[in-house]
Amino acid sequence: MTQQNYAFIKNNNVINICAFENPSDDLLNHCKNEFELDEIVLATDQISVNDTYDGTKFWPLQPFPSWIKNEELNKWQAPVPYPEIEDGSDEKYVWDENTISWLLLPPA
Repeated sequence: MTQQNYAFIKNNNVINICAFENPSDDLLNHCKNEFELDEIVLATDQISVNDTYDGTKFWPLQPFPSWIKNEELNKWQAPVPYPEIEDGSDEKYVWDENTISWLLLPPA
């Protein structure tokens, strides 16, 4: 058998990830009670500690307060699209939460 990752969920946050090989319900219930978890969820996606769980999907931490959850793409998006860059350009932008905009980084 292959080990699978299980997310330990408390207050909708992933607080730990444990790998088990075909765990019994008794083992999962013991872990849930021992660590005072809300639930233990099989993590079929790539997840990290501090991700959130909305009952159906895992979400990484919201990168900035203004960013919006895109349910269709299953990712966070800036309220302003990333600037289009011409082919061959080495322009890079960084998000500025104070101005809710992308700022051009100075050349390296």
